[in-house]
Amino acid sequence: MMIITAHLTSVILNRAPQIDGITYWFTPYTQWISFNTDSWTIGFFLAMPILSVLSTSQILGEDVQSGFLMHILKRESLKKYLTINLLGSFTGGAVTVVVPLALDFLGVWSFFPSITPDRILNANMPLLPDFTYFHGWYYTHPFWLVAFYVVLAGAIAGLYALFSAVLALFFDNRFVSLGTAFMVTMILNVFATIAPRSVFSPVLISIGLSPLYIPPLVDTVIGYVAVLVGLVVLGIGGGIRRASM
Repeated sequence: MMIITAHLTSVILNRAPQIDGITYWFTPYTQWISFNTDSWTIGFFLAMPILSVLSTSQILGEDVQSGFLMHILKRESLKKYLTINLLGSFTGGAVTVVVPLALDFLGVWSFFPSITPDRILNANMPLLPDFTYFHGWYYTHPFWLVAFYVVLAGAIAGLYALFSAVLALFFDNRFVSLGTAFMVTMILNVFATIAPRSVFSPVLISIGLSPLYIPPLVDTVIGYVAVLVGLVVLGIGGGIRRASM
């Protein structure tokens, strides 16, 4: 929320004197943090792997490390416990990112004229298929494009949180569950820069106007589902392992 507040303050103060008479340049969609890529955008999305795992994903790890897990299993089944906590971890990570992004859009929508971006007047910041999913919506149904990217960012953040929760079932070191997702993402960011059409980073995919090439949407969905299923399987296996220790 500090990043979002700083972004809104910066955008509104810089654009306010220029709004009258040049309204097409400044619509909520051209100024939203995910479409107007600047330092605040990069800062928010690079921090996403850390922000998302600091939410409810740590509950599972704390129960395991404190030994409270064994006390819980005396009252309810392992299946129910894992379902609630893995789902809760995913949801908490998603909400941690969805709420700030939605509030950022609400902020710019409340201040700037609610005008649909124009292909000619806003040609200085076009959205292209190599960098934005459903890029055509930007000039026809921009609100739905905003909604799509809010959900996409939330889905990826939820995956980060789930990954952190699963790691906590296998490693007692808190820094492993907190920092591994961030470290892996930073490595992917570097390789995505070196080989932009071969390697992709989740956080860069979730930016509306991505600074690097994005994979086809079908590939993204398939990869996402594969990782999600893999984490759920590992989470179940890790829970069984912990319950038997």
